[in-house]
Amino acid sequence: MVKNAPTPAPTPASAKGPLPPALLTSVADRFRALGSASRLQVLNALMGGPLGMADLIAATGLEQSNLSRHVRELERAGCVARRRSGRTVEVEISDPTLMALCDLVCGALRDRAEAEHERLTADS
Repeated sequence: MVKNAPTPAPTPASAKGPLPPALLTSVADRFRALGSASRLQVLNALMGGPLGMADLIAATGLEQSNLSRHVRELERAGCVARRRSGRTVEVEISDPTLMALCDLVCGALRDRAEAEHERLTADS
């Protein structure tokens, strides 16, 4: 992932028409990779930039073997990339659109939770 480089806004899929079945399979694979709280923890830890595996273990609390499996799944789905630097393996988000997706989904859920909290607080 290139730092400080502007990410071009992707063209909305709806603007290009329906997706072909093969591409929908790829989309489903990507969402399947994002469908694990542990893998989302990994991505959340990587939002600040690349981390070595030891730092990812500390940031996520996952066991090394479990973390490696989740990183492999995210890599297979095209979400992260691993890079060897000497004896250290660094992991980074390889698709910057994931950050925008996480901001969109997490922001919406946070807003919903805050609104629900305010509603419940006002009712009591």
